[in-house]
Amino acid sequence: MKKERQPNVSPASGEGTPLPGRVLGVYPQKQAGLYMQRVKVLGGRINWPQWRRIAELAETCCDGFPLHLTTRQDLELHNIRRQDVATVQQRLAEVGLTVFGACGDSVRNVTVCPGCEFCPGGLDVMPLAQLVRQAVDQEPVVFTLPRKFKISFSGCPKACAKPWLNDLGFIGQPGGRFIVIGAGSLGAKPALGIELYRDMSAGDVLPLCVAAVEMFEKHGDRQNRRRARFRHVRERLGDDVFREELERRFEQVRVRRSWPGITCGTGQSEVQLQCRLQSPDGNVTPAQAVRLADVAERHEATVRIDLEHGLVLYGPKPVPLPTDLAAWASGPTIVACPGSRTCPRGLTDCWATAAKIRERLATEKLSGVRISISGCPNGCAHSAAASIGLVGMLRKIDGTVAPHYQVLAGGGNGTNGTLATRQDVQRAEDIAAVIETLL
Repeated sequence: MKKERQPNVSPASGEGTPLPGRVLGVYPQKQAGLYMQRVKVLGGRINWPQWRRIAELAETCCDGFPLHLTTRQDLELHNIRRQDVATVQQRLAEVGLTVFGACGDSVRNVTVCPGCEFCPGGLDVMPLAQLVRQAVDQEPVVFTLPRKFKISFSGCPKACAKPWLNDLGFIGQPGGRFIVIGAGSLGAKPALGIELYRDMSAGDVLPLCVAAVEMFEKHGDRQNRRRARFRHVRERLGDDVFREELERRFEQVRVRRSWPGITCGTGQSEVQLQCRLQSPDGNVTPAQAVRLADVAERHEATVRIDLEHGLVLYGPKPVPLPTDLAAWASGPTIVACPGSRTCPRGLTDCWATAAKIRERLATEKLSGVRISISGCPNGCAHSAAASIGLVGMLRKIDGTVAPHYQVLAGGGNGTNGTLATRQDVQRAEDIAAVIETLL
């Protein structure tokens, strides 16, 4: 018997009406009565007043629990009591931050490479991403999708926004054209996207996105959530039929109404990359967030949330950071989901594992290394596509259940079509030494 589809609503805690639907970014934590609120930040572009408001809410409504950066350039607030959820959402809206589509069966946050407008020779794709979000959010089908739908924009062939992990990924090319990758996703049985278009104009991006979302709404599986993503439609139809159906719908949508003429400007070099800060586990305490805003704003810096639990600062001059924040500018990039700390599905404590790895590698020069740690087979940290990936599991040793990790290696981190390959299963307590050996 097929599992009955669960409604897109967060359960209530105690008496009263249910919380707002997950499409408004609310998820229950494993701790009874506490919730996570995800905040959608288009392309990771957040201003300092918005950043300070998030820090304020983390301090006042989350008992000081750190604000959390996600791999889709969102922000998360954890440990929110049920009665405070509406207040948090209202306070976010006051500074122009939205929660619509942050979770649930909807079009999720549109991701954009953090510095495309400052990258000489690349395309400034942020204005196009803004138009895409406006267009898809106005489509009625956005409320009735079978599951989530993800879109990304990369300003150059480096593909920093990881197009192969998305339902639609656009890679900017010289001359203002795009390669389009589509129908990829990870999860317990990962499959990366495939090339859908080799040479698409910027003006065709909007109708293609609308056509793809409508096609997903029509053909997505509404009975089995494990087979409900856009790439499962591709697998069910076959690549050739999938491409033909998407092209047919694309042509219909393109002539259905007039679309704005769009050209993408090129990146400018007047503003320089000043530093990238890899926050431990994507967590920033409220006090750290405020100190960062104060010093960076004084030096006219702009902040971007990247796709790997980090922050990127751009500006006309260097930013003299406090010692604890300056330490984040070196060391390996470790992306770790909360795992068993807050997630009901988490099997391992990913943050504890990440801390041991950072300690073990503290003296190494590994700023280019990327390690992804997921607490369960869902692979939220993108372990299946990582250069080094860990996937949490439990194994019984001598009658005692103990945390382990499936080790993976060799993935392209979503910037190309290469998945990681499985290595050994190792005990969680041995992982730091295993990683050191792999490196």
